[in-house]
Amino acid sequence: MKKIVLSLTLLFASITTLKAQVKIGDNPNTINSNSMLEIESTNKGFLPPRVTITSLTSASPLSGTVTAGMLVYSSGGSVTDGYYFWNGTKWLSISTSTSRSNYVIVKSASDFPTPVGGVITLAAGTLYEINGTVAVSNKIDLNGCSIQGDDATNDKLVYTGSSELFTGSNVGNLSYLTLVAASGKIFNVSAGGANVNFLVQNCYFIGCNTVGTIQGVGGTVYFANVAYFANTNGITFQNDNNVVLNNTLWDVSNHNTYETFTGTFNIIQILGGDRLVSSANTATAISISGITSLTAGSIKVVMFIGSGTYINGTFSNAWEVEATGLNTEKDDVSSGNIYISSSATTNFPSANTPTKIAGTTTSASLFRVTSPTNNRLTYTGTKTRRFLVICSLCIISGGNGKNYSFYVTKNGVKLSESEMSVKSNSSTDQTALAVSCTVSLAPNDYIEIWGENNIDNTDIVVTNMNLAIK
Repeated sequence: MKKIVLSLTLLFASITTLKAQVKIGDNPNTINSNSMLEIESTNKGFLPPRVTITSLTSASPLSGTVTAGMLVYSSGGSVTDGYYFWNGTKWLSISTSTSRSNYVIVKSASDFPTPVGGVITLAAGTLYEINGTVAVSNKIDLNGCSIQGDDATNDKLVYTGSSELFTGSNVGNLSYLTLVAASGKIFNVSAGGANVNFLVQNCYFIGCNTVGTIQGVGGTVYFANVAYFANTNGITFQNDNNVVLNNTLWDVSNHNTYETFTGTFNIIQILGGDRLVSSANTATAISISGITSLTAGSIKVVMFIGSGTYINGTFSNAWEVEATGLNTEKDDVSSGNIYISSSATTNFPSANTPTKIAGTTTSASLFRVTSPTNNRLTYTGTKTRRFLVICSLCIISGGNGKNYSFYVTKNGVKLSESEMSVKSNSSTDQTALAVSCTVSLAPNDYIEIWGENNIDNTDIVVTNMNLAIK
């Protein structure tokens, strides 16, 4: 044992002294001339140090100053097990997966399939990665494929034609790209109602004559983390099932209408981002005037800023709007008010007989509430919610010493919790009272004010009545 240790010691001492090349394993006397260290074996592998990495930005569990190029295998840490090397500031993974057979790196237009009739039809199921700036003069049929870059700032797909870049009835996925069409448009896609999804993520649209049109997508059109700069005309969504725009920036350098919605939609959701509009560019952030049908719409946590037009069109009751620069519009702020503008006699046929208070009423400040007839407020929102009902009345009795009660009715049914009673001592005195309660109203439910003579059939005149829900 001592002899072996001594031999190894002498060997490494010799290597250190001579600074020679080292060969370990099979054929130790044959070494590559460019190699400082060569390991050769037909039945054994190389096992590097195994560590546990818990943070890619920390050299731990290594200590001190770690030299760039340090290689380890992480196992059991908070990162995926595998080979990592230190680049001087963080750990970078060394991929060990096999290459995809349906993967194409695109450095020029020639790396795409050969165009037929001016259209490049992508090979189904293939991922195309844009590397650098790629200029194309032909249209592209996505054919359900993905086109992506690694860095949206440097990986660019530039359309040099005057028509559209993406054409036909097929959609796909676009990510981490800058898209340019100085003389044409990016999209002219019509999916024909097919149940497909179109995903665009982490992309820039810069200097386009028109961003284009996406129509007839029967699934979801999903744009996330997308920014637009210096485009002359925006994008149109037409007859798409669901449109979701998440964290979108329209810079003030854009012109004309940014986002246009026209036709029939199930859901439109606009969440986060900024719409910066300048009147000098005749800029309009969003046009909804062409929507003919919408199940549910939402604009939330979006900032509308600038001297241009924020919204072209009127929000229907299907929308919920909570955005900087826009009035809040949603069922939760529904409200309405009516008041008697011309009094009339309320005739009681007999004692304790419920009777609707008579008089001509005028409405004011109605939001998602209507007043289709006198002494009625009808809720026209889309979801059931609770309201506070407040009503003040002033009456003149047709006789002396009469007792009356007044209350709120919902769809013609008395709400007992709202009932208030009053005694009229003189036929010449005006008697005032207030009626209030909370009530749950579903769409198209309505409330009215009714009353009863608790003594006989003596009539009254309600000279003033103000009814409000909020």
